[in-house]
Amino acid sequence: MTLTSLQTLAFAALVVYFGRFLKSKIHFIDKYNLPSPVIGGFIVAFVLAILKSHGLFEIQFTKSFEEALMIAFFTSIGYSASVKLLKEGGRTVVFFLLLTVGGLILQIIAGIAAAKVMGVHPLMGVLTGAVSLTGGPGTALAFGPPFEAAGVEGASAIGLTTAMGGIVLGGLLGTPIATYLIHKRRLKKHPHALGAYHDDTFVLKSKPGSGMLYHILALALIMGLGTTLGSWISAQGVTLPVYIGSMIVAALFRNIEDVRPIFKITPEWIEEIGAVSLTLFIATAIMSLRLDELKNAALPILIFLVLQSVLVVITALGPAFWVAGKDYEGAVISAGYVGFMMGTSANAMANMSSLSQKYGPAPKAFLVVPLVGSCFIDFINAALVTLCLNYFS
Repeated sequence: MTLTSLQTLAFAALVVYFGRFLKSKIHFIDKYNLPSPVIGGFIVAFVLAILKSHGLFEIQFTKSFEEALMIAFFTSIGYSASVKLLKEGGRTVVFFLLLTVGGLILQIIAGIAAAKVMGVHPLMGVLTGAVSLTGGPGTALAFGPPFEAAGVEGASAIGLTTAMGGIVLGGLLGTPIATYLIHKRRLKKHPHALGAYHDDTFVLKSKPGSGMLYHILALALIMGLGTTLGSWISAQGVTLPVYIGSMIVAALFRNIEDVRPIFKITPEWIEEIGAVSLTLFIATAIMSLRLDELKNAALPILIFLVLQSVLVVITALGPAFWVAGKDYEGAVISAGYVGFMMGTSANAMANMSSLSQKYGPAPKAFLVVPLVGSCFIDFINAALVTLCLNYFS
């Protein structure tokens, strides 16, 4: 059975609904912030793989929309890279960003070293570290094809499985680490730490802007210019994911808009469109995975996850806590660091929300971590992974 492009997109929507249903019914999935399209897509892919192996049923997907959805999401990430916001965040944001970049580089080096010790392709260490953990499921799926072309067999399935393991570990490890720091050092929230925190999330005030159509048009313009730039870069002999050019153009647009609002693009609209694109992209990509490619990779994935978990925990207990101020908010930021370095920004926010509910508001943490964990580090991560991909290809 072969589904058309629109039928494939509709099937992906059903997968997301299925994942959301499971998340509402199974406490474990909700507690550790496993994304709905990941859960739904993985189960559907598993069932389809079993049916295919027994010759009972097979579906062929036409994934014409997949690349456009992926580029739209990463364009929204690029548009979040505002130098103005980085400066407004103060020294803590800048220092924490530098610390996170250092942690990312360590993640890459450790992964490559472990891969060489195990006798597997060096890019396997990059895939199961910076790509899948700091990058998350979306980045793992986006980099899957170029990593497979470079010699990592089953890169998409391996990357996704590692990302899921990282999401769980990020939820399991982040809050206990911060709790340990708070109790050991007898840390207390600042007496004036009020406001800037509401309903478990840091509240961002949206500026009035044009509607969704206007922003979709702007996003399409950026994506078009970006893919043109990406094609030109690839023509120079540089291997890179198709979305890098769009991320670069989006970042340029954002910083020009911050100085002189020519297009009057509202970041919140771009972020919302990007989130929708990511959800459908992940569902489309995962439901068509070849899960049989995982049979020889289980042990290496486990080893890489343990290694990277140890590195992230050590960094969170030491350097991340020190850079963040060695106070109560520093402990909360450390929990956020574990969340996004092992899983996703949702993990980071969940870790910090849990601590804030129990110990009190941490407004600085809810400013610093989203800026670094969901904006700048994704941009830097993509660049570093691309460098590794070109070097080891």
